[in-house]
Amino acid sequence: MKSSKSLYYWFALFALCFIAYQQVIDNIRPNYNGNNLTVKYLLGVAPNFFPSIGIPALFVILLPSFSKTNKGNKWVNDNKHITANIISLTGLLSWEFLQTKSTKLHFDWNDVLWTLIGAFVFQLVWTITPNSYKVKYEEIK
Repeated sequence: MKSSKSLYYWFALFALCFIAYQQVIDNIRPNYNGNNLTVKYLLGVAPNFFPSIGIPALFVILLPSFSKTNKGNKWVNDNKHITANIISLTGLLSWEFLQTKSTKLHFDWNDVLWTLIGAFVFQLVWTITPNSYKVKYEEIK
């Protein structure tokens, strides 16, 4: 079934990014004892990078079902990958900038950069994905 194939593809990307995020946060970062500055840097920005790929993948699945009530919005239906990325970036960057007001959280420009890089990677994945795996509005009925 064509619908299932595309839904599983994007959900698998979301799940893979979610698992990578959790592994970095819960297991890899706390247990890394090395002195390699590159590894420390990458472990520091990974929690921003993985969600900026995975969250739009989830929204690519969800947006067509939201569009059922808003069938007239052709641009959102035709460009769900861009809409998903904008929604994801808005949330992720807002969270990062809210950290400037917190005493417990840490704002970092590198996190902003890697969030943007992750969004670019998602767009790249969308571009190289075969059309048969791209979720279409008609498939989510």
